[in-house]
Amino acid sequence: MLRWFEENGKNSDVVISGRVRLARNINGFHFSLKLTNEDAEIMDAEILTKLKGLKAFEQYHIFQFKDLDDCQKTAMKERHVISDFLLKRDTAAGLVSEDENISIMLNEEDHIRIQAFVSGMDIDKAYELANDIDDTIGGVLDYCYDEKYGYLTTCPSNVGTGMRASYMLHLPALTGSGRIAGLAAEVGRFGLVLKSLGIDQNNYGDIYQITNQYTLGKSEKEILDNLTNITEQIVEQERTLRKQYISRKRLSAQDTVYRAYGVLRYARKVSLGDGMLLLSQFRLGLSEKLVKPSSDIDVSIYQLMIGIQPANLQMMSANEMTEEEIDIARSQFIRDNIPLIQ
Repeated sequence: MLRWFEENGKNSDVVISGRVRLARNINGFHFSLKLTNEDAEIMDAEILTKLKGLKAFEQYHIFQFKDLDDCQKTAMKERHVISDFLLKRDTAAGLVSEDENISIMLNEEDHIRIQAFVSGMDIDKAYELANDIDDTIGGVLDYCYDEKYGYLTTCPSNVGTGMRASYMLHLPALTGSGRIAGLAAEVGRFGLVLKSLGIDQNNYGDIYQITNQYTLGKSEKEILDNLTNITEQIVEQERTLRKQYISRKRLSAQDTVYRAYGVLRYARKVSLGDGMLLLSQFRLGLSEKLVKPSSDIDVSIYQLMIGIQPANLQMMSANEMTEEEIDIARSQFIRDNIPLIQ
């Protein structure tokens, strides 16, 4: 059973994934930011008790922060199972599907955050998955809902549908051309936000997320259509810039990709920043056919980008590793999983 980041979907040369997240609160409790840890534990237990008995969640894994160490929680965040916000909570719980494509976070910024991921550009499928789970949960829990305003949420910008839809994009050409800042300003005119998903202010992997900014006064379809329409334009811009660069400097572009592959294939120590940069360059080379894999197996390079994250590497080791040992383990993971080229 493949996870979303282990697959390549529609328009995967640029679009890594689509995600739909639904924010919900239940009656009878303060919003999460005003909940004490004790009340949060009571709420989590009440929600889990009701959801555990439902057939829809029979194969889901239940997690509670009190049973997890920091490394386990961070590894879940690196795989996008939980959010940065939830990671910082003292009391939290949730459910995760076997393939980790769907997760339900409890005591996030809202009582319940449902998120569904799909590989590639298929936001409608992500919405269908999230909406089905939402209907199931709404059948046993009393959501905070107002006939005029819609779903009531902690953050006013989520009131209404309570939905945030997003695409994760690989934009090396737009990044390299210095056009990201202008693009971010432009998409803002359409109620969207484009932000870097880089490491410590450095976007070594050229990975970005584009998401809707507002939910009130718009239907789910309007939000999804607007996001997809703008994303399609970004995809075309990225592809155009890639072609222009390769047509002018094909040998230089190929050389960059082969150099990246050489380091990834043979280095014995790789830092996280270097790994993300080199994998970004190699991913571009595969997408644009600057290099040819030695087999027909379709490997997701974003899978490697997740696999080289520190906590996920640590989870594969029986012993706690130093920073240098993590760099060594990272290089080994890459050598073991990178597709061979001809």
